Formats: sequence, structure tokens, C-alpha cells
Amino acid sequence: MDQQTIDTYNKMAKEYDDETVDFWERFPRTFLDTFIELSGEKVIDIGSGPGRDGLLLQQAAKEVVCIDASEAMVKLSSERGLKSVLAGFDSLPFENESFDGVWSYTALLHIPKKSVDTPLQEVSRILKPSGIFALGLIEGDVEEYKESSGVDMPRWFSFYQKDEVVDLCRKHGFEFVHFETFKPGSKNYLNFIFRKS
Repeated sequence: MDQQTIDTYNKMAKEYDDETVDFWERFPRTFLDTFIELSGEKVIDIGSGPGRDGLLLQQAAKEVVCIDASEAMVKLSSERGLKSVLAGFDSLPFENESFDGVWSYTALLHIPKKSVDTPLQEVSRILKPSGIFALGLIEGDVEEYKESSGVDMPRWFSFYQKDEVVDLCRKHGFEFVHFETFKPGSKNYLNFIFRKS
């Protein structure tokens, strides 16, 4: 994640939290529930933000580790009682095959497409064989800095098409398992579940 996007999250963590805390109450959580059902006990939330999803995973009896590149976000998730680690997505501080499941919801879209291979390699590295990878992205064709979700400072967004994501993840050893979409605003959210081959 680039420094400008990290700076935005550091400065506006509370505003982002306030805007998104009830996300899974406002929109269908079947994607989250499918991940909970398919994944094993030990899971990592990559790009965990203030811990919204981490708490839901913890409530579902998962052993959760949250990771984020923003110090302010790590502080918020830690204050919610979640094990939280400060780190970038391109160098995850965990041993190979450490996790049964990886959850990453609208986090890797903050990585430029030219650089997204590295975080995906890291996801594959820390995930056990046959482990489950849940990936949330937003549909579109552009990459740009934009303001959204109650955050009036710029963040980097890379938007994707469904087939593009499936091909990209297949290249990194992931088998396509499940897909669903919903449209909270002007754009479709693309929700994928993959299994490590």
C-alpha cells in the first residue's frame, strides 16, 4: 500500500470506522458466512482496518490475527481486543503455511495492479494447502486516487473485472470456489472465495 493511502487511513481511521462499522448489517453477509463455514480455525484478516470483520470472525470461534499497514487502524483493532499486527501486505511476518484461512476484504484494491502479484504470493505462502482465501474487490476498469466512504482524503483504488481476478489468482495457485456480488452504491462489490491448490 502506498504511503499516501496509509497516511489517509492514519488521519481518518475514526471517520472510516464510523462510516463502515455496520457494513455487514446493511449488506448481505452470506459471503462472510461462507468463508466462516469453509475455513479452518486459524485465520488472518489482511487489511483488517479497525477490526470490524476480525470481530465477526472471532465471534464465529475463529482464532484471528489482524494485520494492517496503518498504525491508527492497528490501534483501533487492538482496542477491540483483537490480536493486531502492523505490517505491509507485501511482506507478511508469518511462517509458511501458518493459517487455515485468509480473509482480505477491500484491502488489496489499494495495491496498484503492477504490484499485486507480491501480496498474492504472500497469501499463498502463509496459507496451508487446501486453505481458503476470501477476497473482496470492487468492479471497474481504472486505477486512481479517489475519495469515498466518508473519507475525504485520497486513497489509491485498483478496480477489477471478475475474470481478471480469477485468472490472476489461478496464476498464484488458487482454485476458484465461490463468487457473489452486491451493489452498496455506484459500484459492484466482487466477492471471491478460492482454495489453495
